[in-house]
Amino acid sequence: MGLLPAIPRTASGYRVFNDRHLEQLRLLRAAFRAEIISDRLRQEVLAIVKTAAAGDLDGAYQGTRKYLKHLRKENSRAEEAIRLTLDIIEHGAAGDGNFAFNGRREAAETLGVTMDVLRDWERNGLIQVPRDSKGYRKYGIKEMNRLKIIRTLRSAHYSMMSVLRMLNRMDSGEVNIREVINTPGENEDIVCAADRYITALNMAEKDALEMMDILKAMRKSKG
Repeated sequence: MGLLPAIPRTASGYRVFNDRHLEQLRLLRAAFRAEIISDRLRQEVLAIVKTAAAGDLDGAYQGTRKYLKHLRKENSRAEEAIRLTLDIIEHGAAGDGNFAFNGRREAAETLGVTMDVLRDWERNGLIQVPRDSKGYRKYGIKEMNRLKIIRTLRSAHYSMMSVLRMLNRMDSGEVNIREVINTPGENEDIVCAADRYITALNMAEKDALEMMDILKAMRKSKG
């Protein structure tokens, strides 16, 4: 996979590991310790490890600095998603009103998502859309506000399961969104990594700082 430097062998074929391999393994452990759902972040840290394995420690160090900035940006985005959600709950969830979008197409265009995304959210139980006498979906203010909450949280990489849990708690009168989003329910069998997204990002930031220290030591040893 290119995650370790080339490993020499003895005449008998046994692999010979040295301090360089040990440091690379420490880097690997720090790089992949936190579970993050974003494929982009995963690919970013994978590239850093491969760069270090290839011997470009300066490139790996600079890559880690960019990775740390990316993590902090993602963390701010997740925090913003929660603030926006609370604002929608506090100011924009009252009443259905008379205004409504006719069908998924209009609602999707207003939200800036595809019709398939709306269909997926409905299929997964995140929202139930009322229909008129002819069977057409009618998206009123209540439905649009709920969809805005879903869109905001999904854009911050929260899992479908965590969003559904939050909405169910919100429907029952709970408003501590951070608590609900970041804590898996006791009755769930599978805990998705996205359920603790902010916690994972904070852990990944600490791991990125550790990666920088490891790379500094590796550069010093090499130099």
